[in-house]
Amino acid sequence: MDNSTYKFGVKLFITNPGAKPLKDFIPVFHGWIQRQGVPGHLLIDVHDYSHVHHGPGILLVSHEANLSIDETEGRRGLVYLRKQPADLAGTIAAAQAVAKKLTEEQGVQFDTPHYEVSVNDRLANVTAAQVAAATGGNVALKSGDPRERQTFVVKR
Repeated sequence: MDNSTYKFGVKLFITNPGAKPLKDFIPVFHGWIQRQGVPGHLLIDVHDYSHVHHGPGILLVSHEANLSIDETEGRRGLVYLRKQPADLAGTIAAAQAVAKKLTEEQGVQFDTPHYEVSVNDRLANVTAAQVAAATGGNVALKSGDPRERQTFVVKR
């Protein structure tokens, strides 16, 4: 994998999406900002996109990454989109740490053996084999619109 590629995204799917209404994540994220509750991240702001059908949901902006409770394709999940340099394994670990925090604090459950990795850099040439090496899982390129970001499905 090209070492200059760091703009990876990870989507961990929520298994109990009806347990917490989307807007209930707004005060959770505001609390994290007040406590600076995500280690290694400077938390800045929260945006409410809950009015967008199958959209980005509730977005928590940090200097290092954007985190959101996302409802793209009708599947609610935690999206962690890296903005500052980090390798793929570190990006996945950061996403999993946030998911663990949501589980412990809010009772949100995640399908941790199955997740998606997206490449938010159209010039990067990333292969399924490279993602598999970084994740230790079975990886397949997600089929879909070629105009969309390159996305891989990971199963451990």
